[in-house]
Amino acid sequence: MHDTLEADAIVVGAGSAGSYFAWRLSRAGYRVLILEARRLSDLGKHIEIFHMDQVRFDQFEIPHPEPPELIHTEEVSRTWSPDLRTSFPVRYPFYVLHMPAFLQRMHGYARQAGAALLESVEVDGLILESGRLVGVRGTRAGERFEARAKLVVDASGLKAAVRSWLPDAFGVENTPVPAANCLFVCLEFRDKIQAGFPSGSNSYLYHKAFWNRSWGTGAILGIGQPLGFDHAWRQHSEWRQEYFGDPGEVLYRRQGVIPYHRPPLSLVGDGLMVIGDAANQNKPFSGEGVTSGITAARIAAEVAAAALRAEDTSRQRLWAYNVRYFRGQGAKFAAGLTQLPAAAELSRNDVDYLFRRRVLFASRDFEELNLNYEIRMEVGALLRTAFLLAWGVMTRQFAVSSLRRFLQASATAGRLRSHYLDYPATPDGFDRWAGQAKRLWGEAA
Repeated sequence: MHDTLEADAIVVGAGSAGSYFAWRLSRAGYRVLILEARRLSDLGKHIEIFHMDQVRFDQFEIPHPEPPELIHTEEVSRTWSPDLRTSFPVRYPFYVLHMPAFLQRMHGYARQAGAALLESVEVDGLILESGRLVGVRGTRAGERFEARAKLVVDASGLKAAVRSWLPDAFGVENTPVPAANCLFVCLEFRDKIQAGFPSGSNSYLYHKAFWNRSWGTGAILGIGQPLGFDHAWRQHSEWRQEYFGDPGEVLYRRQGVIPYHRPPLSLVGDGLMVIGDAANQNKPFSGEGVTSGITAARIAAEVAAAALRAEDTSRQRLWAYNVRYFRGQGAKFAAGLTQLPAAAELSRNDVDYLFRRRVLFASRDFEELNLNYEIRMEVGALLRTAFLLAWGVMTRQFAVSSLRRFLQASATAGRLRSHYLDYPATPDGFDRWAGQAKRLWGEAA
């Protein structure tokens, strides 16, 4: 025996992207069912505190946060060179938020709009009819169930609980993100910190680490690294000891995994859309995925509402989500995923030189990167950058191998960005486009 649930749309995953999508689609008048594997009250506890751009709340039409969800407001942060001799301010306001409270607020908006949320639901199979996705199967409270809808949305995070179950012939890549293409984020919450240590929010790009504000006067010392949690915690300890020793008192630790991998080349199929971490939509320059996932979810909800009005959730009808996402944020992120690893591989001396000369590491660059997800340079700035890189090589302050790697990555990034800006308007041109995209990603590897 099993229960059969029905809706216009099923959203698998109640994180930020899934909740926002469900809220927007429910507001448009459609029946939305959210299925979440964990208890709703537990969501966000693995990270606890996160940052969200102040400007995005108006952009996404989300009311601005208030305490206790809002912990701090930061107007300015600082970025530091490896030798700590150079730093610069980044004037880009953001909120320091309690993630569980933020997610609970989003769940409340979805419910108020008419969405139904079910927790502790394990999706373990798909319902396909004539090659079309029409629902999911799973277990709830020990009982089997089926949930059927005109549209299924995979918002299940890194697990990609729907996408990874798709047959190869469905037309959406179903391979899980390998561990080698993930970032393992380790956070140490500290309090009772003595005078003389950093205050506010600080980033240490060479180490992929940060010292940020926490509850009250406390701090979060965090790092994001590949190769697993053991490696990430070792790197965390080495960075902390080198820069700060053992400040204050350790309260507790948190950790999480995020994809750092290109999105599937198509995010739609007959009856399917993929959003958020399930679609690898994290920012390439920070790994953060809340606002970038919501950006995609907003587009997806608008396309889904139009498709449901037309009573047509075919791949053809949903294709506009692919086009709008990949010609916008997706194109910028493709370039970033190609170019930023070259920056991450620079030596300490290379990065110190770039900081001293304000080449790629400057207030304006990071402010624009946060706001627009790319750095746009005028001709004069490009010429100055080229001159200073060449000067660094000539004076042996910047490695020639680093320059060569950076130039190669920049060229490939430019080609990938242009290719994504030319994303096919219909599925008819997709196979040819995807073949070229795979060749370009192969060059970037």
